[in-house]
Amino acid sequence: MKLAGLDAMGWSARGIRRMTGVALLGLCLPGVAMADQWMKPTAEELAMTSLPKYPGASALYLFREEITRDDLHVVQHYERIKILSEKGKDYANVELGFVASIGNFGGDDKTVGDISGRTIHADGTIIPFTGKPYLKMMEKGKSYKYQARVFTLPDVQVGSIIEYRYATRYNDMFFESPDWYLQGPLFVRSAHFVWYPTSHEMQNEDGQSINSISWFPVLPEGVSIAQKETPGGGTNGGSMRTYEVSLKDVPPAPDEEYMPPIQSFTYRVLFSFTPYRTHAEFWKGEGKRWSKKANSFIGPDGALTAETQPVIAGATTPDEKLRKIYAAVMELENTDYTRDRNRDEEKAAGLKEVHTAVDVLRRKRGDSRQLTYLFVGMARAAGLKAYAMLVPDRANRIFVPNWMDMYHQLSNTVAIVNLDGKDQFFAPGEQYTPYGHLQWEYTLGQGVRQTDSGTDFANTPGESYKSNRTSRIANLTMASDGLVKGPIDLKLEGSPALYWRQQALRGDEESLRKAVRESLEEALPKTLEIKIVSIENLKDYEKPLMIHFEANGVIGTTTGKRMVVPVDLFAVGEGASFPQEKRELPVYFHYPQTVQDALRINLPASMTVEAAPANGRYTLNSLAAYDLTSVTSPSSITVRRNYLFGEVMLMPTDYPALRTFYSQFEAKDQESIVLKASAPATVTGN
Repeated sequence: MKLAGLDAMGWSARGIRRMTGVALLGLCLPGVAMADQWMKPTAEELAMTSLPKYPGASALYLFREEITRDDLHVVQHYERIKILSEKGKDYANVELGFVASIGNFGGDDKTVGDISGRTIHADGTIIPFTGKPYLKMMEKGKSYKYQARVFTLPDVQVGSIIEYRYATRYNDMFFESPDWYLQGPLFVRSAHFVWYPTSHEMQNEDGQSINSISWFPVLPEGVSIAQKETPGGGTNGGSMRTYEVSLKDVPPAPDEEYMPPIQSFTYRVLFSFTPYRTHAEFWKGEGKRWSKKANSFIGPDGALTAETQPVIAGATTPDEKLRKIYAAVMELENTDYTRDRNRDEEKAAGLKEVHTAVDVLRRKRGDSRQLTYLFVGMARAAGLKAYAMLVPDRANRIFVPNWMDMYHQLSNTVAIVNLDGKDQFFAPGEQYTPYGHLQWEYTLGQGVRQTDSGTDFANTPGESYKSNRTSRIANLTMASDGLVKGPIDLKLEGSPALYWRQQALRGDEESLRKAVRESLEEALPKTLEIKIVSIENLKDYEKPLMIHFEANGVIGTTTGKRMVVPVDLFAVGEGASFPQEKRELPVYFHYPQTVQDALRINLPASMTVEAAPANGRYTLNSLAAYDLTSVTSPSSITVRRNYLFGEVMLMPTDYPALRTFYSQFEAKDQESIVLKASAPATVTGN
């Protein structure tokens, strides 16, 4: 998992160090007193058994509160949740996750503590939480730790109210602007968010004076941010400006299949400290600052130029040179898929810290961003015009220029090289991505790129449905007793192949074989057993990934002299994709694609085809197409199915047509072939 905002080039703009008037007090602040009293539950809250507007809701928030105090470097949280069902009891198992950066101050820059809680039964009985939360390590890198404080509230029943408080503390040398995510999986009756910013003069890591606060709000109609001056709240008794939002009756976030990145659509307020007055100033200034640091790392210098020459030896065209460079970078270890080495390991190996692209090349390893920068540097050393570009991961968010935050939004890096007057995009930092392609998370996104004159916004290109291809071919021979056996071949290109190749990097070959087999088993009849025979081209990313299976078992249901077989063996495990009549959000597909299925059943002499589905063809304007054909002979039946989809996102207004298209071809997929035996079949499948 990549953690956005932990920029390898330095602290993000959200972590701001003090400029003046600070005495270093250490990392552990004295306890911050929370409110002494819990909210008293009302009779209506205790008696509540359901949420009429949201039937089936497992729980709801009665109240949420988050108060950020910069003067104390603490965020105070208060959660009150009503449990409505057995499933809702899961909310009693609390996991408070947080990312702590390992800085130069002797410890974590963020901690979670001061945890208290209680359970209130429907009859008003109160059971206080007396346990001790434990610290759970979720993930650890060279400069960060993702941890969680974990605890369970006592004796939670359907009808109970659970409530708990906790405090998030951050390093006394830094100030953090809050992110208020106001909408989640549960309905919220009431919520209250307050930020008391620091009144100290501050500067960022480049020494720029921070003199303003920006925010990006997405709020319900009629709700706004209240700003006011609080007398006596600032340093030395001076006034303090506060920001406050209060909300009531916030609906749960939509939960639909094929959703866009939901955090880009839910209610939220995202704050930032900034030295800039406008969005244009921010992106110009931050783009320049990033590009300067990137170029300092990229080079090329004389050493990188010397190291590049043997790599491109024999190449006569710019494309040939670039292909050799790309292949050389892909041969290096990508530590995002393996592991970082700690300083002791590096020192024992005689290696110094990485400061430039040539350091990465000589070490023969680096993280995704370092490898991308190396590719750009080597391309420049070969005389090509090459640039770096920051892009969002559109699996998780959509870039919003009005939000003045670069590193939380643009968490990944790709390369641009101008060949024959045309910019081409590359992802050398993503292991096994083919030359001239991007992994789907980086396509069709807006980001910030280097140019000859500075930086500018730019869009990454999309991929064609022809580039992302899945082919599934089953050639089965049926015996007179109805059992089948034979090969199933899976051929993957583009994004489907990249997914499994990168999965292999995160495990061993055995775990990959198991995951691939289980994935295909989900599509096939449960009565058909498969095993993997071989995997081809796993590391040869320029070729299709080939996975060969051997199948054995039953594929149909027998009744007397007849056997009913699914027309598309690979769609047996699939249900309706869009059962709901209406849609709130756009329909969001990861990438355009082509899926081609072929099933041939070689029949025994005692069996013939009695009935086969008619050929079918359906289209969705010029965006998608489906066709299914069957051909019978005295000794076999062959069915071919083609599905093409060329779009990524469709608006809710297009949903009825999309639903009709899917309903048509999914119904076709569920039709059957009827085989007739000259004698009663002896095998009964499920």
